[in-house]
Amino acid sequence: MMANSNIIPTVRIAYSFWKFEIGLHNQDGRDYMTESPGNEPGNMLFDRIGRMVNERGVDISQHLNGNSLRLEFADGQRIVINFDVRSNNVWLASRSGGLEFIRQNNDWRTPDQNELLSELSRIIELTIASNPLNARAPSPEVKQADPTEAVINAEVKKGHVLRNALIVLLTGAVGFWAAQQLRIRQQPQNGAQQTQTLSLNKRHYQCESSFPANGSVTPFPESGLRPGSPSDPEIVLQNDHSYPVLLILSAPHTATPAMSILVHARQRATARIPAGQYDMMFSVGSTWCNPRSGFSEGQLLKIGKTLTVQMDKPVQLVIKSSGTGMEDFQPLIRKAHPELDLPPPIYTGDGGMKLQRQSNGHFYLPGSIEGTPVIFKVDTGAAVTSISSDLARQVGISNCKEVQLQTANSAASGCVAFLPRMMLGKFVVENITVAVIPNLETNVLGGNVLGNFQVSQNDNGMLIGRRLHKETK
Repeated sequence: MMANSNIIPTVRIAYSFWKFEIGLHNQDGRDYMTESPGNEPGNMLFDRIGRMVNERGVDISQHLNGNSLRLEFADGQRIVINFDVRSNNVWLASRSGGLEFIRQNNDWRTPDQNELLSELSRIIELTIASNPLNARAPSPEVKQADPTEAVINAEVKKGHVLRNALIVLLTGAVGFWAAQQLRIRQQPQNGAQQTQTLSLNKRHYQCESSFPANGSVTPFPESGLRPGSPSDPEIVLQNDHSYPVLLILSAPHTATPAMSILVHARQRATARIPAGQYDMMFSVGSTWCNPRSGFSEGQLLKIGKTLTVQMDKPVQLVIKSSGTGMEDFQPLIRKAHPELDLPPPIYTGDGGMKLQRQSNGHFYLPGSIEGTPVIFKVDTGAAVTSISSDLARQVGISNCKEVQLQTANSAASGCVAFLPRMMLGKFVVENITVAVIPNLETNVLGGNVLGNFQVSQNDNGMLIGRRLHKETK
Protein backbone atom coordinates (compact mmCIF):
# COMPACT_ATOMS: atom_id res chain seq x y z
CA MET A 1 0.00 0.00 0.00
CA MET A 2 1.43 3.39 -0.91
CA ALA A 3 1.41 4.91 2.57
CA ASN A 4 3.39 5.46 5.74
CA SER A 5 4.28 2.03 7.15
CA ASN A 6 2.23 2.77 10.31
CA ILE A 7 -0.95 4.11 8.76
CA ILE A 8 -2.87 2.69 5.84
CA PRO A 9 -5.44 5.17 4.43
CA THR A 10 -9.07 4.19 4.24
CA VAL A 11 -10.30 3.17 0.82
CA ARG A 12 -14.02 3.10 0.18
CA ILE A 13 -15.23 0.94 -2.66
CA ALA A 14 -18.95 0.99 -3.43
CA TYR A 15 -20.85 -1.80 -5.13
CA SER A 16 -24.61 -1.96 -5.33
CA PHE A 17 -24.86 -5.45 -3.88
CA TRP A 18 -22.69 -4.77 -0.81
CA LYS A 19 -24.58 -4.45 2.44
CA PHE A 20 -21.65 -3.10 4.39
CA GLU A 21 -18.88 -0.54 4.08
CA ILE A 22 -15.35 -1.80 3.66
CA GLY A 23 -12.23 0.15 4.68
CA LEU A 24 -8.56 -0.63 4.97
CA HIS A 25 -7.36 -0.48 8.55
CA ASN A 26 -4.75 1.22 10.67
CA GLN A 27 -2.30 -1.03 12.39
CA ASP A 28 -3.95 -0.15 15.69
CA GLY A 29 -6.21 -3.19 15.35
CA ARG A 30 -9.23 -1.68 13.60
CA ASP A 31 -11.20 -4.29 11.62
CA TYR A 32 -11.91 -4.29 7.88
CA MET A 33 -15.65 -4.58 8.45
CA THR A 34 -18.12 -4.45 11.30
CA GLU A 35 -18.34 -7.73 13.13
CA SER A 36 -21.95 -8.74 13.70
CA PRO A 37 -23.00 -10.50 16.89
CA GLY A 38 -24.89 -13.77 16.84
CA ASN A 39 -25.05 -17.40 17.94
CA GLU A 40 -22.41 -18.67 15.50
CA PRO A 41 -24.76 -20.08 12.82
CA GLY A 42 -21.78 -20.50 10.50
CA ASN A 43 -19.94 -22.95 12.77
CA MET A 44 -19.59 -25.63 10.10
CA LEU A 45 -18.26 -23.11 7.58
CA PHE A 46 -15.84 -21.57 10.09
CA ASP A 47 -14.61 -25.06 11.04
CA ARG A 48 -13.84 -25.77 7.36
CA ILE A 49 -12.00 -22.46 7.05
CA GLY A 50 -10.09 -23.13 10.27
CA ARG A 51 -8.90 -26.52 9.04
CA MET A 52 -7.85 -25.00 5.70
CA VAL A 53 -5.87 -22.24 7.45
CA ASN A 54 -4.18 -24.69 9.83
CA GLU A 55 -3.17 -26.99 6.99
CA ARG A 56 -1.41 -24.06 5.25
CA GLY A 57 1.25 -24.20 7.98
CA VAL A 58 2.01 -20.49 8.37
CA ASP A 59 1.50 -18.04 11.22
CA ILE A 60 -2.14 -16.98 10.77
CA SER A 61 -4.11 -16.33 13.96
CA GLN A 62 -7.87 -16.96 13.97
CA HIS A 63 -10.38 -14.94 16.03
CA LEU A 64 -14.02 -16.03 16.06
CA ASN A 65 -16.53 -13.51 17.38
CA GLY A 66 -20.16 -14.48 16.92
CA ASN A 67 -20.86 -14.57 13.19
CA SER A 68 -17.46 -13.16 12.22
CA LEU A 69 -14.12 -14.92 11.75
CA ARG A 70 -11.00 -12.73 11.56
CA LEU A 71 -7.71 -14.04 10.15
CA GLU A 72 -4.65 -12.02 11.19
CA PHE A 73 -1.25 -12.28 9.49
CA ALA A 74 2.20 -11.56 10.92
CA ASP A 75 2.50 -8.14 9.23
CA GLY A 76 -0.89 -6.94 10.51
CA GLN A 77 -2.98 -7.65 7.41
CA ARG A 78 -6.44 -9.09 8.05
CA ILE A 79 -9.13 -11.05 6.29
CA VAL A 80 -12.64 -10.95 7.76
CA ILE A 81 -15.41 -13.44 6.94
CA ASN A 82 -18.94 -12.46 8.04
CA PHE A 83 -21.90 -14.87 8.04
CA ASP A 84 -25.37 -13.26 7.68
CA VAL A 85 -27.90 -15.30 9.67
CA ARG A 86 -30.85 -13.74 7.81
CA SER A 87 -29.79 -14.50 4.25
CA ASN A 88 -27.21 -17.28 4.89
CA ASN A 89 -24.86 -15.29 2.66
CA VAL A 90 -21.18 -14.65 3.41
CA TRP A 91 -19.21 -11.42 3.03
CA LEU A 92 -15.43 -11.54 2.74
CA ALA A 93 -13.23 -8.46 3.13
CA SER A 94 -9.48 -8.10 2.67
CA ARG A 95 -7.00 -5.42 1.70
CA SER A 96 -7.80 -6.08 -1.98
CA GLY A 97 -11.55 -5.37 -1.55
CA GLY A 98 -14.77 -7.14 -0.64
CA LEU A 99 -16.88 -9.94 -2.10
CA GLU A 100 -20.39 -11.28 -1.46
CA PHE A 101 -20.96 -15.05 -1.61
CA ILE A 102 -24.50 -16.40 -2.03
CA ARG A 103 -25.52 -19.77 -0.54
CA GLN A 104 -26.00 -22.40 -3.25
CA ASN A 105 -26.76 -25.90 -1.90
CA ASN A 106 -23.71 -26.81 0.22
CA ASP A 107 -21.36 -24.01 -0.78
CA TRP A 108 -21.22 -20.25 -1.37
CA ARG A 109 -20.51 -18.54 -4.69
CA THR A 110 -20.20 -15.00 -6.06
CA PRO A 111 -22.50 -13.85 -8.89
CA ASP A 112 -19.57 -14.78 -11.19
CA GLN A 113 -19.63 -18.34 -9.72
CA ASN A 114 -16.35 -18.05 -7.81
CA GLU A 115 -16.46 -20.49 -4.88
CA LEU A 116 -15.85 -19.12 -1.36
CA LEU A 117 -13.10 -21.45 -0.12
CA SER A 118 -11.24 -21.29 -3.44
CA GLU A 119 -11.36 -17.48 -3.46
CA LEU A 120 -10.35 -17.31 0.22
CA SER A 121 -7.41 -19.64 -0.47
CA ARG A 122 -6.33 -17.39 -3.37
CA ILE A 123 -6.47 -14.25 -1.18
CA ILE A 124 -4.53 -15.99 1.61
CA GLU A 125 -1.78 -16.93 -0.86
CA LEU A 126 -1.62 -13.35 -2.15
CA THR A 127 -1.36 -12.02 1.40
CA ILE A 128 1.39 -14.49 2.29
CA ALA A 129 3.34 -13.58 -0.86
CA SER A 130 3.00 -9.82 -0.20
CA ASN A 131 5.39 -9.90 2.78
CA PRO A 132 8.06 -12.45 3.83
CA LEU A 133 6.89 -12.10 7.44
CA ASN A 134 3.61 -13.76 6.51
CA ALA A 135 5.35 -16.96 5.42
CA ARG A 136 6.88 -17.73 8.81
CA ALA A 137 5.91 -20.89 10.69
CA PRO A 138 3.25 -20.76 13.42
CA SER A 139 4.45 -19.58 16.81
CA PRO A 140 4.73 -22.41 19.38
CA GLU A 141 2.01 -22.47 22.00
CA VAL A 142 3.00 -21.01 25.36
CA LYS A 143 2.65 -23.48 28.22
CA GLN A 144 0.61 -22.14 31.14
CA ALA A 145 2.77 -21.77 34.28
CA ASP A 146 1.83 -23.36 37.59
CA PRO A 147 0.15 -20.77 39.93
CA THR A 148 2.50 -21.57 42.83
CA GLU A 149 5.54 -21.25 40.60
CA ALA A 150 4.22 -17.90 39.30
CA VAL A 151 4.04 -16.52 42.86
CA ILE A 152 7.61 -17.61 43.60
CA ASN A 153 8.86 -16.09 40.35
CA ALA A 154 7.11 -12.81 41.12
CA GLU A 155 8.88 -12.56 44.48
CA VAL A 156 12.24 -13.25 42.90
CA LYS A 157 11.64 -10.62 40.22
CA LYS A 158 11.01 -7.92 42.81
CA GLY A 159 14.62 -8.17 43.92
CA HIS A 160 15.84 -7.42 40.41
CA VAL A 161 13.71 -4.34 39.63
CA LEU A 162 16.43 -1.82 40.47
CA ARG A 163 19.08 -3.75 38.53
CA ASN A 164 16.86 -4.03 35.46
CA ALA A 165 16.04 -0.31 35.57
CA LEU A 166 19.74 0.58 35.59
CA ILE A 167 20.40 -1.79 32.68
CA VAL A 168 17.58 -0.23 30.64
CA LEU A 169 18.86 3.32 31.25
CA LEU A 170 22.41 2.36 30.33
CA THR A 171 21.31 0.50 27.19
CA GLY A 172 19.16 3.45 26.10
CA ALA A 173 22.04 5.89 26.48
CA VAL A 174 24.41 3.68 24.48
CA GLY A 175 21.79 3.14 21.77
CA PHE A 176 21.15 6.89 21.47
CA TRP A 177 24.87 7.61 21.12
CA ALA A 178 25.26 4.88 18.45
CA ALA A 179 22.28 6.19 16.46
CA GLN A 180 23.74 9.72 16.47
CA GLN A 181 27.09 8.45 15.21
CA LEU A 182 25.41 6.43 12.45
CA ARG A 183 23.34 9.43 11.34
CA ILE A 184 26.44 11.61 11.12
CA ARG A 185 28.26 9.03 8.99
CA GLN A 186 25.26 8.66 6.61
CA GLN A 187 24.86 12.39 5.95
CA PRO A 188 25.61 13.24 2.28
CA GLN A 189 29.03 14.70 1.65
CA ASN A 190 29.60 17.88 -0.40
CA GLY A 191 25.90 18.65 -0.57
CA ALA A 192 25.04 15.42 -2.46
CA GLN A 193 21.31 14.78 -2.74
CA GLN A 194 19.92 11.96 -0.60
CA THR A 195 18.03 9.10 -2.30
CA GLN A 196 14.32 9.04 -1.52
CA THR A 197 12.96 5.61 -0.65
CA LEU A 198 9.46 4.28 -0.19
CA SER A 199 8.54 1.77 2.50
CA LEU A 200 6.12 -0.81 1.10
CA ASN A 201 5.42 -3.93 3.17
CA LYS A 202 8.74 -3.43 4.97
CA ARG A 203 10.72 -3.45 1.72
CA HIS A 204 12.53 -0.38 0.39
CA TYR A 205 12.36 0.67 -3.24
CA GLN A 206 14.48 3.44 -4.69
CA CYS A 207 12.43 6.28 -6.15
CA GLU A 208 13.26 7.99 -9.43
CA SER A 209 13.67 11.72 -9.89
CA SER A 210 11.83 12.16 -13.21
CA PHE A 211 8.27 11.35 -14.22
CA PRO A 212 8.14 8.89 -17.17
CA ALA A 213 6.43 9.64 -20.47
CA ASN A 214 2.82 8.72 -21.08
CA GLY A 215 2.46 5.10 -22.19
CA SER A 216 5.77 3.94 -20.66
CA VAL A 217 5.85 0.12 -20.43
CA THR A 218 8.20 -1.55 -17.93
CA PRO A 219 8.64 -5.36 -17.95
CA PHE A 220 10.04 -6.99 -14.79
CA PRO A 221 12.86 -9.51 -15.42
CA GLU A 222 11.69 -12.05 -12.84
CA SER A 223 8.44 -12.63 -14.79
CA GLY A 224 10.25 -13.67 -17.98
CA LEU A 225 7.71 -11.61 -19.99
CA ARG A 226 8.89 -9.79 -23.11
CA PRO A 227 6.19 -7.32 -24.26
CA GLY A 228 6.35 -5.09 -27.31
CA SER A 229 6.42 -7.62 -30.13
CA PRO A 230 4.45 -6.47 -33.23
CA SER A 231 2.67 -9.84 -33.16
CA ASP A 232 1.40 -9.34 -29.59
CA PRO A 233 -2.24 -8.26 -29.04
CA GLU A 234 -2.85 -4.57 -28.55
CA ILE A 235 -4.21 -3.06 -25.33
CA VAL A 236 -5.56 0.50 -25.31
CA LEU A 237 -5.66 2.35 -21.98
CA GLN A 238 -7.89 5.41 -21.65
CA ASN A 239 -7.42 7.34 -18.39
CA ASP A 240 -10.42 9.64 -17.76
CA HIS A 241 -9.31 10.12 -14.13
CA SER A 242 -7.84 13.41 -12.88
CA TYR A 243 -4.73 11.61 -11.57
CA PRO A 244 -2.07 9.59 -13.42
CA VAL A 245 -2.55 5.82 -13.10
CA LEU A 246 0.02 3.01 -13.16
CA LEU A 247 -1.43 -0.34 -14.24
CA ILE A 248 0.57 -3.23 -12.71
CA LEU A 249 -0.07 -6.63 -14.31
CA SER A 250 0.81 -9.99 -12.76
CA ALA A 251 0.12 -13.63 -13.51
CA PRO A 252 -3.22 -14.81 -11.98
CA HIS A 253 -3.13 -15.68 -8.27
CA THR A 254 0.43 -14.45 -7.80
CA ALA A 255 1.97 -11.37 -6.24
CA THR A 256 4.88 -11.22 -8.70
CA PRO A 257 4.48 -8.25 -11.07
CA ALA A 258 5.00 -8.98 -14.76
CA MET A 259 4.94 -5.44 -16.16
CA SER A 260 3.51 -1.99 -15.59
CA ILE A 261 2.05 0.66 -17.92
CA LEU A 262 1.81 4.35 -16.99
CA VAL A 263 -1.05 6.52 -18.31
CA HIS A 264 -1.07 10.23 -17.57
CA ALA A 265 -4.22 11.97 -16.36
CA ARG A 266 -6.86 12.53 -19.08
CA GLN A 267 -4.69 10.78 -21.68
CA ARG A 268 -4.63 7.61 -23.75
CA ALA A 269 -1.86 5.06 -24.28
CA THR A 270 -1.37 1.94 -26.40
CA ALA A 271 0.83 -1.07 -25.66
CA ARG A 272 1.39 -4.57 -27.01
CA ILE A 273 1.57 -7.36 -24.46
CA PRO A 274 1.69 -11.17 -24.78
CA ALA A 275 -1.64 -13.00 -24.84
CA GLY A 276 -2.75 -14.43 -21.51
CA GLN A 277 -4.62 -13.67 -18.31
CA TYR A 278 -3.44 -11.03 -15.86
CA ASP A 279 -4.38 -9.85 -12.38
CA MET A 280 -4.51 -6.06 -12.11
CA MET A 281 -3.32 -3.56 -9.52
CA PHE A 282 -3.58 0.22 -9.92
CA SER A 283 -1.29 2.77 -8.31
CA VAL A 284 -2.75 6.28 -8.28
CA GLY A 285 -1.08 9.44 -7.00
CA SER A 286 0.81 12.60 -7.89
CA THR A 287 4.35 12.06 -6.53
CA TRP A 288 6.13 9.52 -8.71
CA CYS A 289 8.38 6.80 -7.26
CA ASN A 290 9.10 3.99 -9.76
CA PRO A 291 7.42 1.60 -12.25
CA ARG A 292 7.24 -1.23 -9.71
CA SER A 293 5.54 0.52 -6.80
CA GLY A 294 4.00 3.53 -8.57
CA PHE A 295 3.61 6.65 -6.47
CA SER A 296 5.16 7.43 -3.09
CA GLU A 297 1.80 8.68 -1.83
CA GLY A 298 -1.77 8.01 -2.82
CA GLN A 299 -3.39 4.64 -3.33
CA LEU A 300 -2.39 1.14 -4.46
CA LEU A 301 -5.53 -0.87 -5.18
CA LYS A 302 -6.05 -4.51 -6.14
CA ILE A 303 -8.92 -5.09 -8.57
CA GLY A 304 -10.83 -8.37 -8.53
CA LYS A 305 -11.31 -8.46 -12.30
CA THR A 306 -9.00 -10.53 -14.51
CA LEU A 307 -7.70 -9.00 -17.74
CA THR A 308 -7.85 -11.51 -20.61
CA VAL A 309 -5.74 -10.68 -23.66
CA GLN A 310 -6.25 -12.81 -26.79
CA MET A 311 -4.62 -12.88 -30.19
CA ASP A 312 -6.39 -10.76 -32.83
CA LYS A 313 -8.76 -9.39 -30.15
CA PRO A 314 -7.60 -5.96 -28.96
CA VAL A 315 -8.70 -4.88 -25.50
CA GLN A 316 -9.66 -1.42 -24.29
CA LEU A 317 -9.26 -0.61 -20.57
CA VAL A 318 -10.99 2.61 -19.52
CA ILE A 319 -10.31 4.27 -16.15
CA LYS A 320 -13.49 6.19 -15.26
CA SER A 321 -13.62 8.83 -12.50
CA SER A 322 -16.24 8.19 -9.83
CA GLY A 323 -15.36 11.14 -7.58
CA THR A 324 -12.66 13.68 -6.79
CA GLY A 325 -10.39 11.52 -4.66
CA MET A 326 -7.41 9.49 -5.84
CA GLU A 327 -9.18 6.22 -5.11
CA ASP A 328 -12.41 7.34 -6.81
CA PHE A 329 -12.11 5.49 -10.09
CA GLN A 330 -13.58 2.44 -11.80
CA PRO A 331 -11.80 0.32 -14.42
CA LEU A 332 -13.95 -0.89 -17.33
CA ILE A 333 -12.69 -3.64 -19.65
CA ARG A 334 -14.02 -3.51 -23.19
CA LYS A 335 -13.28 -5.70 -26.15
CA ALA A 336 -11.87 -3.28 -28.71
CA HIS A 337 -13.32 -5.01 -31.76
CA PRO A 338 -12.78 -3.29 -35.10
CA GLU A 339 -16.45 -2.28 -35.13
CA LEU A 340 -15.77 0.25 -32.33
CA ASP A 341 -14.09 2.48 -34.89
CA LEU A 342 -16.71 2.05 -37.63
CA PRO A 343 -17.88 5.11 -39.55
CA PRO A 344 -21.50 6.09 -38.83
CA PRO A 345 -24.21 4.64 -41.11
CA ILE A 346 -25.43 6.60 -44.10
CA TYR A 347 -28.95 7.86 -43.36
CA THR A 348 -31.67 8.09 -45.97
CA GLY A 349 -34.41 10.70 -46.04
CA ASP A 350 -36.83 8.66 -43.92
CA GLY A 351 -34.22 7.74 -41.29
CA GLY A 352 -33.20 4.46 -42.88
CA MET A 353 -29.63 3.29 -42.42
CA LYS A 354 -27.20 1.98 -45.04
CA LEU A 355 -24.52 -0.31 -43.59
CA GLN A 356 -21.33 -1.53 -45.25
CA ARG A 357 -20.14 -5.12 -44.88
CA GLN A 358 -16.91 -5.30 -42.88
CA SER A 359 -13.80 -7.28 -43.68
CA ASN A 360 -14.90 -10.11 -41.39
CA GLY A 361 -18.12 -10.50 -43.43
CA HIS A 362 -20.53 -9.02 -40.85
CA PHE A 363 -22.65 -5.87 -40.64
CA TYR A 364 -22.58 -3.68 -37.52
CA LEU A 365 -25.07 -1.09 -36.31
CA PRO A 366 -24.47 1.56 -33.59
CA GLY A 367 -27.11 2.16 -30.94
CA SER A 368 -27.54 2.86 -27.25
CA ILE A 369 -29.29 1.46 -24.17
CA GLU A 370 -30.08 3.84 -21.29
CA GLY A 371 -27.58 6.31 -22.74
CA THR A 372 -24.76 3.73 -22.96
CA PRO A 373 -23.34 3.43 -26.51
CA VAL A 374 -23.54 -0.09 -27.96
CA ILE A 375 -22.26 -1.65 -31.19
CA PHE A 376 -24.50 -4.50 -32.39
CA LYS A 377 -23.59 -7.19 -34.86
CA VAL A 378 -26.62 -7.62 -37.14
CA ASP A 379 -27.61 -11.29 -37.24
CA THR A 380 -30.76 -12.02 -39.23
CA GLY A 381 -30.52 -15.68 -38.19
CA ALA A 382 -30.65 -14.99 -34.44
CA ALA A 383 -34.13 -15.12 -32.95
CA VAL A 384 -33.43 -12.92 -29.91
CA THR A 385 -31.23 -9.88 -29.33
CA SER A 386 -28.36 -10.73 -26.97
CA ILE A 387 -26.16 -8.52 -24.80
CA SER A 388 -23.21 -9.27 -22.50
CA SER A 389 -23.58 -9.45 -18.73
CA ASP A 390 -21.09 -6.56 -18.41
CA LEU A 391 -23.34 -4.34 -20.57
CA ALA A 392 -26.39 -5.46 -18.56
CA ARG A 393 -24.71 -4.28 -15.35
CA GLN A 394 -23.72 -0.97 -16.96
CA VAL A 395 -27.28 -0.17 -18.05
CA GLY A 396 -28.77 -1.22 -14.71
CA ILE A 397 -30.55 -4.48 -15.57
CA SER A 398 -31.29 -6.14 -12.24
CA ASN A 399 -34.43 -8.24 -12.86
CA CYS A 400 -33.27 -11.10 -15.08
CA LYS A 401 -34.82 -14.59 -15.16
CA GLU A 402 -32.23 -17.37 -15.31
CA VAL A 403 -32.54 -19.74 -18.29
CA GLN A 404 -30.38 -22.15 -20.27
CA LEU A 405 -29.49 -20.51 -23.60
CA GLN A 406 -28.30 -22.10 -26.82
CA THR A 407 -25.52 -20.05 -28.44
CA ALA A 408 -23.86 -20.60 -31.79
CA ASN A 409 -21.20 -22.79 -30.20
CA SER A 410 -22.87 -24.50 -27.23
CA ALA A 411 -25.39 -24.21 -24.42
CA ALA A 412 -24.72 -21.48 -21.87
CA SER A 413 -26.22 -20.30 -18.61
CA GLY A 414 -27.77 -16.85 -18.88
CA CYS A 415 -30.95 -14.96 -18.21
CA VAL A 416 -33.73 -13.14 -20.03
CA ALA A 417 -34.52 -9.50 -19.23
CA PHE A 418 -36.87 -6.77 -20.42
CA LEU A 419 -35.69 -3.45 -21.89
CA PRO A 420 -38.13 -0.52 -21.96
CA ARG A 421 -36.38 1.12 -24.92
CA MET A 422 -33.38 1.00 -27.22
CA MET A 423 -31.96 3.51 -29.72
CA LEU A 424 -30.81 2.27 -33.15
CA GLY A 425 -29.53 5.12 -35.28
CA LYS A 426 -32.45 7.57 -35.40
CA PHE A 427 -35.07 4.97 -34.45
CA VAL A 428 -36.43 4.11 -31.01
CA VAL A 429 -37.55 0.54 -30.31
CA GLU A 430 -39.62 -0.10 -27.18
CA ASN A 431 -40.49 -3.10 -24.98
CA ILE A 432 -37.72 -5.49 -26.01
CA THR A 433 -36.79 -8.91 -24.64
CA VAL A 434 -33.04 -9.52 -24.54
CA ALA A 435 -30.90 -12.49 -23.58
CA VAL A 436 -28.07 -11.65 -21.15
CA ILE A 437 -25.09 -13.97 -21.74
CA PRO A 438 -21.94 -13.98 -19.57
CA ASN A 439 -18.65 -13.35 -21.41
CA LEU A 440 -20.41 -12.51 -24.67
CA GLU A 441 -17.81 -10.76 -26.82
CA THR A 442 -20.15 -9.09 -29.34
CA ASN A 443 -23.68 -7.82 -28.70
CA VAL A 444 -26.08 -9.29 -31.28
CA LEU A 445 -29.11 -7.61 -32.85
CA GLY A 446 -31.58 -10.43 -33.47
CA GLY A 447 -34.89 -11.04 -35.18
CA ASN A 448 -37.13 -9.77 -32.36
CA VAL A 449 -35.74 -6.25 -32.98
CA LEU A 450 -35.04 -6.50 -36.70
CA GLY A 451 -38.69 -7.51 -37.20
CA ASN A 452 -39.60 -3.87 -36.55
CA PHE A 453 -37.74 -2.83 -39.73
CA GLN A 454 -37.59 -3.49 -43.43
CA VAL A 455 -34.22 -5.20 -43.97
CA SER A 456 -32.60 -5.84 -47.33
CA GLN A 457 -29.01 -6.60 -48.26
CA ASN A 458 -26.67 -7.37 -51.15
CA ASP A 459 -23.06 -8.48 -51.33
CA ASN A 460 -21.57 -5.33 -49.82
CA GLY A 461 -24.41 -3.41 -48.20
CA MET A 462 -27.47 -3.65 -45.97
CA LEU A 463 -30.41 -1.24 -45.78
CA ILE A 464 -32.40 -1.05 -42.53
CA GLY A 465 -35.45 1.17 -42.92
CA ARG A 466 -38.94 1.90 -41.68
CA ARG A 467 -41.55 -0.77 -42.36
CA LEU A 468 -44.11 0.34 -44.94
CA HIS A 469 -47.13 -0.65 -42.86
CA LYS A 470 -45.74 -0.55 -39.33
CA GLU A 471 -44.26 2.64 -37.98
CA THR A 472 -41.49 2.31 -35.44
CA LYS A 473 -41.74 4.80 -32.64
